[in-house]
Amino acid sequence: MSTLYSRAYLLTKVLTAGRREVILYLYEGALGSLARAIEARRADDRATAGREIDRVIAILIELSGSLDYDKNGELALRLDGIYNYMIEALTASNNGDEEPLQACEGVLTILCDAWRQALASEDNGAERERDSVPQVQMTA
Repeated sequence: MSTLYSRAYLLTKVLTAGRREVILYLYEGALGSLARAIEARRADDRATAGREIDRVIAILIELSGSLDYDKNGELALRLDGIYNYMIEALTASNNGDEEPLQACEGVLTILCDAWRQALASEDNGAERERDSVPQVQMTA
C-alpha cells in the first residue's frame, strides 16, 4: 500500500512542478535508472540492465526534445551533443562493458548538479527580490 501512496505522491509532485523542476526530475530519474543498470550489470542480470538503459535513453531523448534553440542556441547545441554522445555510449554498452555506463553516470551527475544549483540560485534570487520589495503600511 505504501508503494501506491509513494507513486501518487510522485505523480502529484511531477504534475504540479514547473518546467525547470521537471527537467531536474528527469536528470534524477536518469541517474536512478543508470545506477540500477550498473547494479544489474554487476549481478549479470542483462534483462534488468537493458530495461534500465532503455529508460535512460528515453529520458535523454526527452531532454533533447525539450531544448530551446531560440532562447539558448549555443547551449542547446552543446547539450544536444552531450545527450547524443550518451545515447550512443549507452547503446554501445550492450556488449556488457560497464565503462560507458559509468562515464554516462559521471556526465549526468555533473548536469544534474548544475541544474540543481541553477534552480537554487533562481529561488534565492526570487527570495531576494521579494525581500527587497518595500512594504507599504496603511495608516488610518
